[in-house]
Amino acid sequence: MNGKMNHETKHRINQKSNKRIISRVNCEEKSKIKSKISFILLMSFIMIITVSCQESTTMGGLSNTKSSDKVKDDEACISVKGDDYPLIVSDFLKTETIIEKQFENPAVLSGTPLNIWYDLGGKSVCSSDVSDNIKLVEECEEEIRNLYQIGPVYNIDMESVIAAKPDLIIGQVGTQSTQCKKLRDMGFDVVLTHIRGFSDVLDTYRAFGKLLDKSELAEEKIKALVDKKEEIVKKVPEDDLSVVILYVTSRSLSVKLDNSIAGDVANILKLDNIASDLPPETIGSESTPLDIEYIVEKNPDYVLVTSMISSNEEARQTMNKEFSENPAWKGVKAIEEGRVIYLPQQYFLYNAGPYYDQAIEYIARGIYPQIFGKIEGWFNE
Repeated sequence: MNGKMNHETKHRINQKSNKRIISRVNCEEKSKIKSKISFILLMSFIMIITVSCQESTTMGGLSNTKSSDKVKDDEACISVKGDDYPLIVSDFLKTETIIEKQFENPAVLSGTPLNIWYDLGGKSVCSSDVSDNIKLVEECEEEIRNLYQIGPVYNIDMESVIAAKPDLIIGQVGTQSTQCKKLRDMGFDVVLTHIRGFSDVLDTYRAFGKLLDKSELAEEKIKALVDKKEEIVKKVPEDDLSVVILYVTSRSLSVKLDNSIAGDVANILKLDNIASDLPPETIGSESTPLDIEYIVEKNPDYVLVTSMISSNEEARQTMNKEFSENPAWKGVKAIEEGRVIYLPQQYFLYNAGPYYDQAIEYIARGIYPQIFGKIEGWFNE
């Protein structure tokens, strides 16, 4: 009896033990499965947030095109396919627009593309407000400034654009992306440009030349710009000079990266931008937050100053006051020794387009006056 009871007892104990083991195994398996599911969900969430942030920053509200579709560094920022109509335009966001026939009422909504457009003999039925600091093609300046105005470049009036009855709209990435998305949804042919560096200028000339049936003229303009750039670069000595590019606005002070106009020109002239490896303020931004200690540590040979303020003179006054009143700048030898070059908005806030070679020459003259001549007497605002 006792033996039987002992045997049954053992059996029951083993059963309970097995159940506990199975239960523990099941719990462990469930825990692993839950962990895997949580990990997958987390990664999916991160991917969604990352893509959303990239789209919002890069596209300025153009929600139907992913930022990963943005033109890569080695691709043309705008191109045109076809030798006859229909022409296919691939813009900065790689959005393709099919132009079925010759347009008659194009609307170029931003100063830099407008300047290149007119330099190739194009016309526009309207434009955003043209700043006094944009260096326009001389023979077309009066006509451009008298165009039907549709408001500030960053806040164009949609009704005014529609009232102009354009059959092709050329806008600007970022400041006009949202409005251009709406215009495209309404059925307008819309192309978005993004003209920052030298290569962007050349790409735009080539694309606009094809749209305007002025490819030969466009290639002449391109050759002139490239020849002048190469002429300047050949004279630049191998000095390994470094620069920091400050950017002053009415509200803030930051530092420009390589994807800015001044950063691009610095690279062309073989100048080391000490901010090259710093992270941008936001994804796709061309500026990084100001860190005076970092600038003191890197001790750049020259300080370049760009601005978005009422005038070049106000920018100079603002920064001279900043340098004299903020003791942190005392450690920057370039400032103490007067190696500060103020860059005019005509070349470095607004892309100079047809005059990009002059932007290159401006900095070359500022740093190597003994080779290229002084800025004074050469540049007139």
